[in-house]
Amino acid sequence: MESKSRHDKHGTRKKAKPKKKHTVLKIVGLIILLFVVITGVTVGKAYMDVKKASDKSYQPIKRTTQATLPSLKAKSPFSFLFLGVNGKSVNDILVLTVNPKQNKTTVVSLNRDIYLTSESTTLKELYEQKGVAGEIDALQKLLGTEIPKYMTFDMSGLGEFVSAAGGIKVQNETHFISNGFEFKPGTLTLTNEDEVKAYLTKVGDDDKKAESMLIEREQAVLIAIIPKLKSVNTVVKYPKFISAFRDNIKTDFVFGNIKALGLNYHSVLGNITKENLKPTKTTIDDAEQKILSEEQVNKAHDRIQSALSE
Repeated sequence: MESKSRHDKHGTRKKAKPKKKHTVLKIVGLIILLFVVITGVTVGKAYMDVKKASDKSYQPIKRTTQATLPSLKAKSPFSFLFLGVNGKSVNDILVLTVNPKQNKTTVVSLNRDIYLTSESTTLKELYEQKGVAGEIDALQKLLGTEIPKYMTFDMSGLGEFVSAAGGIKVQNETHFISNGFEFKPGTLTLTNEDEVKAYLTKVGDDDKKAESMLIEREQAVLIAIIPKLKSVNTVVKYPKFISAFRDNIKTDFVFGNIKALGLNYHSVLGNITKENLKPTKTTIDDAEQKILSEEQVNKAHDRIQSALSE
């Protein structure tokens, strides 16, 4: 394990914070690259390792809405829900529409504090109460489009990907101590799971501020991992990546789906567009809430339907 003193040697010159709009695209890139990496090593023993990891990640849900996954072998466009989670809390809520025939991915990003009048709660609280099933049911009804599959990525497990990638560099903005590690402002080199776990631990007395800063650090780590996944050395280190996939991703994509995605959908990484749904503030039952206007909902619906067209 790298000692705490190593962090003291790094410079303290600050750079601009990574913007969240770029982070959403990096999350999408990570998902697709994982599929490609996994598919690239599915021979011999590696094939069985991947299948076992996929089987462990498989987690069907009991939903009330219906949606059909089209043929992946035929490269049919479809949408799925991606949730970036940390324990029982959801941080990132994305509806991804992938269309290999158009070589593009369309992302609709939703603020977790959006209040759903149909559910009388926010997306964040709905996830805490009903999990993925509640989230996907509500969003399919809200957006008026089929969302046949889901995937969750546990951000607290990013350390496993960092270790598999051989370490990363991140730009840290604030000084803090966590789990025996001291992190100073400046460029930090994170090399193992314990370091990353400490770096991605919520610290501070102000809960909202601490949570916001944690999400920023998660995003910085996520962004730093992407170039590593593109490296040819990734395939050589496939056992660590397969382990990280198994431990931190839950999905109702079956193994055959994942293979087909890796083989037939890798081209969608080259063209990613994002629609960030901006809620408006209003008062409901004497409490301030963020809601989506009818115009915003229709805009998202139209964007997804356009992305699904062949």
